[in-house]
Amino acid sequence: MNHNVTSNDPAAADPDPLPTSAPIPAPCSSMARAALWLSIVSFILPLGIAAIVLGHVAEHRIESSRGALNGKATARAALWIAYIQIALISLAAVVVGGLFQETAQGFRRDALVQRFFRAHDSQQPLDADSAREAELTARTLAYQLIAIEDESSRYSKEGLYICQLNQVLYTGLQGATDAEKTALAARVADSPYRFEITSCNPAPEGEVTPRYTLTAVPRAPRMPEGSAVFCADQSGVLRSARGGTSIDCLKSGEPVSGN
Repeated sequence: MNHNVTSNDPAAADPDPLPTSAPIPAPCSSMARAALWLSIVSFILPLGIAAIVLGHVAEHRIESSRGALNGKATARAALWIAYIQIALISLAAVVVGGLFQETAQGFRRDALVQRFFRAHDSQQPLDADSAREAELTARTLAYQLIAIEDESSRYSKEGLYICQLNQVLYTGLQGATDAEKTALAARVADSPYRFEITSCNPAPEGEVTPRYTLTAVPRAPRMPEGSAVFCADQSGVLRSARGGTSIDCLKSGEPVSGN
């Protein structure tokens, strides 16, 4: 007698079942990885900006891929690193900039540094308006020096003039304060004109009337070509000549009108 045996064992019903495959993880976004690498050097501002841009774009693409891309945490880490580094670099730049500005101001207040800047400025050409103003100032200074020489001659027993420019400046007019004399000397020293007193008074053995020659010559390249040259003598008349030398002014200079 044949008996049909039915087994409830799954293995008996299906002796060679197919193995179940493991799910494949989504690939990490290459843009997120690039943003992370760039964020490490975010202290270099262009690279930091690039890391932030790539991080945001990568995060947006990962969210839009609906699980096809991975690496959202990588993109966010890149953004945090880049933002923190740029913030720290910006803060350091502000602090260092403030310290540098304070140090620079301290240097500019230093006497030696100020002297250096004045020496440097004295070599820079003046523009047209500044040159005209400097020319008028030189004319005014020449008038002041003539007045001091005239007063000195009147009060001198021999009617002699002062032959040293520094002595003229610090003698000044009667009634002038020390501060006024110092200010006059500073204006002459800072002027883009070179003032000189020559041919002063007679030689010891001569019988010549006391005299002097005052010249104010523009300094190159501070003053432009064609600037006025000023000159005067014991007559007290201030004359000028343009585009020439002090000799040209003394020989053929025209009297200056006005004070």
